[in-house]
Amino acid sequence: KHMEMRLSYGPGERDMIVMRNDIGIRHPSGHLEVKNISLVVYGDVNGYSAMAKTVGFPTAIAAKMVLDGEIDTKGMVIPLTPNIYGPILERTKEEGILYNTKSTFTL
Repeated sequence: KHMEMRLSYGPGERDMIVMRNDIGIRHPSGHLEVKNISLVVYGDVNGYSAMAKTVGFPTAIAAKMVLDGEIDTKGMVIPLTPNIYGPILERTKEEGILYNTKSTFTL
């Protein structure tokens, strides 16, 4: 209760999420690829927070995919296969959650 009063957003305030992932990939050819993925999401004033958007939208999309039979795997499933994460990433774009990717290659 006490923290809620101190941590609540003031008039016109909103949250923001900044994420950057740098992933190194060594290909069988010996080349090194460095993939940079970055994401910036702002919350809406008097609307959904950035945290609610980035957690809630993908979760809701995955739940709908299960209900619609797009995901039919049984048990606990992590979204590491293209048939799961691909549609989720595309549908989050429709909700305004955009990310940028960049790859660089070295020998």
